[in-house]
Amino acid sequence: MFRCRRKLSRGLEPAPTLLTCAAPGFGVSKIYSLKPGTGLTDGLLAIAKGEKIRTAKVEAIGGVKHLRLAYFNSSARKYEVHEYDEFLEVTSLIGNVTLKDEEPFLHLHGTFGRRDMSVIGGHVISGTVFPLLEAVFTATNNKAQRKFDEEMGLNIIYKTQG
Repeated sequence: MFRCRRKLSRGLEPAPTLLTCAAPGFGVSKIYSLKPGTGLTDGLLAIAKGEKIRTAKVEAIGGVKHLRLAYFNSSARKYEVHEYDEFLEVTSLIGNVTLKDEEPFLHLHGTFGRRDMSVIGGHVISGTVFPLLEAVFTATNNKAQRKFDEEMGLNIIYKTQG
């Protein structure tokens, strides 16, 4: 059985909770709407911090402008950053929240559509929400922790509990 209830979060900016759903064996999902002008990654991290989310799956759709994406160059072990100063439709945004130094850490990848129906995608660094972003956080039943791995050049999940 899948049960949902409506609830508004008080004092949580930039977005109110619209719907909470739970099913046996799964985490609780909550949906949020970020307003125009909100920083994409900053806004999602603010929700994670405000809701005290330790580990979760994140999914979102909507629109952005001033997007910064990256491609991880595995030979150089660093990200190559690309900037897009245009309106882009968020066709798919997926990632997770884990903990790094006991603080929420966001890892996102996304695909973004252009007016000519072409798409771009990669590791999301930042962006500005426009006109809105609808994001779903689904809490997991464990706690995942990250740390920087010098050899890989990435913040990796090194420990899970629960």
